[in-house]
Amino acid sequence: MTEKRTRQNRISFRLDDAELQQFEQNMIKTGKTNREAYLRKMALYGHMNIVDMKPTSDLVRLIANIAGNVNQIARRCNETGSAYEQDVLELMANFQDLKPLVVEAHRNIVKMRG
Repeated sequence: MTEKRTRQNRISFRLDDAELQQFEQNMIKTGKTNREAYLRKMALYGHMNIVDMKPTSDLVRLIANIAGNVNQIARRCNETGSAYEQDVLELMANFQDLKPLVVEAHRNIVKMRG
């Protein structure tokens, strides 16, 4: 059984070898692997934002570490009535690591908005 497509209209065009090579290089730069999706995005919007997600993944990792530390401190406080100084110092260090990543992520978002 064939699948019904939501897009019924087809547009085709031809490229020479050099144009095809340039097209494929541009597509690789965007991280897209589907030609149809890449062409549709470029035809409809004329550009494609390339976003480096590395700072964001570092940010998420640090936030997860901080959340784990907060939970650990909360458990100890509930069990013993006090927190270990080392846990609090580690939490503070994680917050210090987090600040430049948040600033960088904010800068990248502002840059993307134009």
